[in-house]
Amino acid sequence: MKTLNLNKILLLISLFLISAVFTTAADASCRYTDAGLLDVAVDGSGNSDAPVYETAYSQRSDQCSDTPDEYEITFYKLGLCTATTAANDLSSCQYIVDNAAGVTHAIIAGTSGAMAIPEFSIDNGTYTHMLVLVSNKLGIKHSFTATNSLTGASSSAGTTCWTSVAGPSAYTNEQFTSPHGATTADGAQLISCGAASASAPVFSYEVINKLTGEECSDSWVANGDYSNFGTVGNGTAEVSLLKTDNSFATACTDAARILWTTTLTTPYVVTENSTFQLNMKTTDSVSVDFSNDENDNNIIKMGADPIQLYLTVTE
Repeated sequence: MKTLNLNKILLLISLFLISAVFTTAADASCRYTDAGLLDVAVDGSGNSDAPVYETAYSQRSDQCSDTPDEYEITFYKLGLCTATTAANDLSSCQYIVDNAAGVTHAIIAGTSGAMAIPEFSIDNGTYTHMLVLVSNKLGIKHSFTATNSLTGASSSAGTTCWTSVAGPSAYTNEQFTSPHGATTADGAQLISCGAASASAPVFSYEVINKLTGEECSDSWVANGDYSNFGTVGNGTAEVSLLKTDNSFATACTDAARILWTTTLTTPYVVTENSTFQLNMKTTDSVSVDFSNDENDNNIIKMGADPIQLYLTVTE
């Protein structure tokens, strides 16, 4: 017997989950003053090669992690499975979302909302794995006010900065033709700065084109640049990049989607009375990236780090 569920899943911003990022090193949270200003240090000329403070490392750097105002993500599949999908075998899965065109949702910080998906059914049973297939083009809409003036796109300057150019940029900061269009050149500024009254953030996008290594030329493996992320909030995660036809990606130029497999610490048990709640964590899911040139105070872009998903199945 199948359990039929409503056509919407409640989305919550959950603050208690472990963050997973595409880098092997932990990102560091941005430091804000008591007045709510991003702590940006500059020298007497208004320049710095390490302008922001990383709270995790207790030192200044050219990058820190923040919680974006909005985070846009496109889902193709979200399912429960009785076997691992890390090898791209999805035959054991039952789907909450299964949409070839994708379901795009914007998560707004500090709020809950509903993702518009059709009615779905899940067979009663025990599921040991969770599958998520999403676009590797992730959107960030964000703004902040800093303690010192910064220089953004088109030489705009001021203490308030906001995402102003759609991009997309590439995770490796390289320029190439992706399934989502041409990515921007290394160092292209996607953020404007000025007076707070001028702030009008738009979605700025980043394509996650590599999971291992730092450049597209770094070796690719047969299973889509596979990466074992290890422990996440509800199990252990294995991740690969896929093409638009859902086969394993072989290069930055054909990587279009992210296949995320979670081996659940506690399997989900689905009955005819089950309800489903999907929590999404966006805390520290944006990398605020500055120039590392000591001769300027440029801010470059908002890089997208992946959010953490946590599905709860209850009676």
